Amino acid sequence: MSGDAEVEAFWAGQLPRLERIYREHRRALERVAARYVGAAEAESVLQDVFVEIIRSAEMRRRFTGGSLQAWLAEITRRKSFEHLRRTRRPVPAEAAPPPPAAEEPGLLARDIVERFVAAHVPSEQHRFFVLRFLERRTQVEVAGELGIPRSTLEGWEHRLAARLRRFVMEG
Repeated sequence: MSGDAEVEAFWAGQLPRLERIYREHRRALERVAARYVGAAEAESVLQDVFVEIIRSAEMRRRFTGGSLQAWLAEITRRKSFEHLRRTRRPVPAEAAPPPPAAEEPGLLARDIVERFVAAHVPSEQHRFFVLRFLERRTQVEVAGELGIPRSTLEGWEHRLAARLRRFVMEG
């Protein structure tokens, strides 16, 4: 989702924006749901996702920028697990709660980074994020490898830093 006006329209629950989001992401989200509940029930899960998004301003406010599709896919995955529980079917092990942080602090940090990237780093910037922050390369090195002007990377880095601050402060 790009642009402050679009995010504001989403947060406000404006139906034309929500309808456009549904049309743009429906097929990809059906594939996510079908992985867990099967093709026949994927549309039911997707309906649960969008009913909650339409009804819950609180849920819409949880989206704070980045990849809307990744955010919706995570909601769809969780709704798929809820559907499996409701229908008393086995739930994949990945739906289990994460281990306590005290056991594996490295896993907790990796989980936090993965959540931040999925929710706040646009897909076209994932490679940049990995090179610059996880591999700790310089802007010049990253710009050269990606074939992107360094000034573009500076802008990305500035916006990602602001998103990261909000992500950390909001928990």
